[in-house]
Amino acid sequence: IALALKDWAISVGATHFTHWFQPLNGWVAEKHDSFVNPTQKGQALAHFKGKALIGGEPDASSFPSGGLRATHEARGYTVWDPQTPPFILTETGDTTLYIPACFYSYTGHALDRKIPLLRSNVALEKSGLRLFKSIGENGHTEVVSDSGVEQEFFILHEKHYRRRPDLVITGRTLQGTHPSKGQELNDHYFGPIPNRATNLIIQVERALWKLGIPIATRHQEVAPNQFEMAPIFERSSVASDHNMLMMEVLKRTGENNDMQILLHEKPFANLNGSGKHNNWSIGTNLIPTMMDPGDDPANNKLFLLTVAAVLRAVDVHQDLLRYATSGPGNDHRLGGHEAPPAIFSVFLGATIGTLVRQIAEGKPISLPPAPKFDLGVDYLPRRPQDNTDRNRTSPVAFTGNKFEVRCVGSSQQPAMSNLVLNTITADSFNYLTEVIEKEKKSGKSIEDAIKATLQCTFKAHLRIINDGNGYAHTWPDEAVNRGLLNLKTTPEVLEYVSSDKNRNLFNSLGVWSIDEFESNVRIDTERYVSQIHLEAQSLRNLIDRFILPAGVTMYKQYNQSGDAVPKCRLDKMKFLTNTICDGSDKLAEKAKQLNSLDASSLEAAKYAVKEVVPTMRAVRASADELESLVDRKLWPLPSYEDMLYERHDVNRK
Repeated sequence: IALALKDWAISVGATHFTHWFQPLNGWVAEKHDSFVNPTQKGQALAHFKGKALIGGEPDASSFPSGGLRATHEARGYTVWDPQTPPFILTETGDTTLYIPACFYSYTGHALDRKIPLLRSNVALEKSGLRLFKSIGENGHTEVVSDSGVEQEFFILHEKHYRRRPDLVITGRTLQGTHPSKGQELNDHYFGPIPNRATNLIIQVERALWKLGIPIATRHQEVAPNQFEMAPIFERSSVASDHNMLMMEVLKRTGENNDMQILLHEKPFANLNGSGKHNNWSIGTNLIPTMMDPGDDPANNKLFLLTVAAVLRAVDVHQDLLRYATSGPGNDHRLGGHEAPPAIFSVFLGATIGTLVRQIAEGKPISLPPAPKFDLGVDYLPRRPQDNTDRNRTSPVAFTGNKFEVRCVGSSQQPAMSNLVLNTITADSFNYLTEVIEKEKKSGKSIEDAIKATLQCTFKAHLRIINDGNGYAHTWPDEAVNRGLLNLKTTPEVLEYVSSDKNRNLFNSLGVWSIDEFESNVRIDTERYVSQIHLEAQSLRNLIDRFILPAGVTMYKQYNQSGDAVPKCRLDKMKFLTNTICDGSDKLAEKAKQLNSLDASSLEAAKYAVKEVVPTMRAVRASADELESLVDRKLWPLPSYEDMLYERHDVNRK
């Protein structure tokens, strides 16, 4: 295999290979090694043995470990994952063979989220086959989870991006007044894709096709300059890898075209943020997806058991799903009338929701036939109504033959949401098996045992079903009354998720050891604190070096114009500059205090969200108002209108 890969790579001009892995810093990593080795006779020989294919040894000392190893314990290992195909990437300007790999420490601890994802697939398969055996479902030898990850992003001209230090450093704009036109007219969603964006996306699609990632969909999203691409479904581990690769190709192709791809969840305030909807399902070697209700869902036992498993999984493990989608970027997006709220619930739709409630209440099953629509035009084709509507306000929505997890952030590794979905569903499969076995021991037939198990499971978890509007102002109170969690911020999540329930769940299923789980929580805590501190420092830089000087210059010009400028405008300018100056000083104090705390501690995370974030928000509000009063020729930063709309004067110096 190594020889074939080497010959293939060299035939297309590759001189190096790399193990491509995903450390716990949220991105990808690679160390390029040359195929060329000198011989004793002074010649060069292309060399690539099986040992080099199977594993490598990058220095692990500078990657996050959450306390699993000390800094001086530097040895880390990569091991080839043969499920994800190797690929050759040319967008870097240098042709290189990439070998998808896992990353682990000298002591055997996982230092990525790919290893636990693969372990979760093992756990899901074991629990699924155990359930099949219990109900006499024969012939299934494999249970797998599939995933289709939709990727949203913004496209921005390089010339604007480079003049926004906040975008370059933090990935989002920390200041910017709302443009005259945002998304109020609903004219961007599915609108014609602008030419420059079309050309860029076509290049990305072609590059991804070469890498074995066929793109099924592309369209314009709700906000201006926002777009979405979606690939064909694959095994969840492969789909997770391919999404990370898609993001990398997007970034590289954008740079090659003097454009930047913004993957942050909220690059622009008051406009829709970006996510990646994770369309997740479970199948076997005999059934493409167990989430397809078929023509007779009431008698489709595998479908009903899968729905029961998912309902219980989401209900019992709301905190873990919220953890899988937490982060400083996604905190700006969840619940903002552009993404599902931070409260986890499940949408089933009219048909399946009615069926579940009838089973839970022990009522006779009575499902009306799906109507056919008459649009009043004879020659238009007629089609039956789908078994479910599409609820974009639901975090976990059934969409006909899969569940769409809509709350994953656009920059996040999909491996995290997939490994949690696999794990909690494996836990529920085990629960269902135990209940069925108990019912069988009481003398019930397999069919009656399944019915009894479905009824008690559905009844116990009806509270997690919300087929209504997740954006409704009444929903948070109703959810709390149902006993559902409303963890609005990442620090709340990090505190709640560190429980014995979760430690024991991952450890018992072999997904994470207790040490590995705790290290991941520490890493996520430190990443949150570090990101908030970085944003505070970046905002201070904007204020002190760009915004205040512009405001003072504008004030001086107004003041020198005599009676031409009303006194109220002068007073407002002075008030805003003073407020911003005071706010910047206050923010400096808060950032200094945050920096003095242990970044991996909950104390630091709580301080960041309670003290630093509100201070940043207040400073920004004044800076945004000041921008609307300053002559745009004096304003040193590209405005939202500059960045989001093509203007005739964008090339001004």
